[in-house]
Amino acid sequence: MASVNKLSPIPHPPTKPVVGNMLSVDSSAPSQHLARMAKEYGPIFWLDMMGAPFVVVSGADLVDELSDEKRFDKSVRGSLRRVRLIAGDALFTAYTTEPNWSKAHNILLQPFGNRAMQSYHPSMLDIAEQLVKKWERTNATTKSTSSTT
Repeated sequence: MASVNKLSPIPHPPTKPVVGNMLSVDSSAPSQHLARMAKEYGPIFWLDMMGAPFVVVSGADLVDELSDEKRFDKSVRGSLRRVRLIAGDALFTAYTTEPNWSKAHNILLQPFGNRAMQSYHPSMLDIAEQLVKKWERTNATTKSTSSTT
């Protein structure tokens, strides 16, 4: 019996054998490339990453819908299930119905909520700018060192 691809109604670019779309995404600017693909395929599309489906959602309405905690639940599977054997029911390894998930979620909700993240933004921007300047200096040093040898 053939398997049914549940993603088939969602648009997707053509795939190549074995690698699917793995080599289709620009590795030097993946986010920008996915944004261009969203303009072509719409606010939701999927890629075949060597047999593993990768669904991209870019439309604000769809992202809001997917972020609705009342309708969707976190899944503990694969490597998280293995970590759970060692770590127990922590924030990432607990099922949302377990008391420890709720405790951890409520503790982190305040410092990572929208208002808090807005207050962190200037500091995060400053650190990102410093990091980019450091990379520019390191790159310039590397180029000048390699050109003199």
